[in-house]
Amino acid sequence: MVGFLKRLFSGGSGEPPPPREEASMEYEGFTIVAAPQQDAGGWRVAGAVRKEIDGEVREHTFVRADVSPDKDAVVQMTLAKGQRIVDEQGERIFAAR
Repeated sequence: MVGFLKRLFSGGSGEPPPPREEASMEYEGFTIVAAPQQDAGGWRVAGAVRKEIDGEVREHTFVRADVSPDKDAVVQMTLAKGQRIVDEQGERIFAAR
């Protein structure tokens, strides 16, 4: 309730701020970014896979159900999940849905 009132009177959009990028790595021509989201149970696996294609940076974001109180562990889990996405889907992740 307090958060609602704060957003109501502050003139904010109500949109949460973008996740803070904690780590990134290059993998198979893609950039994998870990941006864990704080959750009631700890930190949630969340991040993005990026690649420049024809001069345009494409991005696929992902959020998973995995939650851990250990933020560093979640960063490593996110980077591993990004690698798995690249291995399984490659550039198809940027196709229009």
